[in-house]
Amino acid sequence: MLDFGAVSIEWKTVIFQLFAFILFPTLLLAGFIGIILNRSRSKRRTIEELEKRIEALENEQKRPKQ
Repeated sequence: MLDFGAVSIEWKTVIFQLFAFILFPTLLLAGFIGIILNRSRSKRRTIEELEKRIEALENEQKRPKQ
């Protein structure tokens, strides 16, 4: 227990406040940032795969037909 004269705070309250007001929003923000980065990597990977397929099709189209 923390004692501030007329006001005292129990450790459970301090731990709850630490978790609720500092750790939880920080973890939530980190999770959202992780989700956004993962989606952007997925989109980038998909775009690169599509570009490779387009390049392969263009090269196939340029080859002389026999």
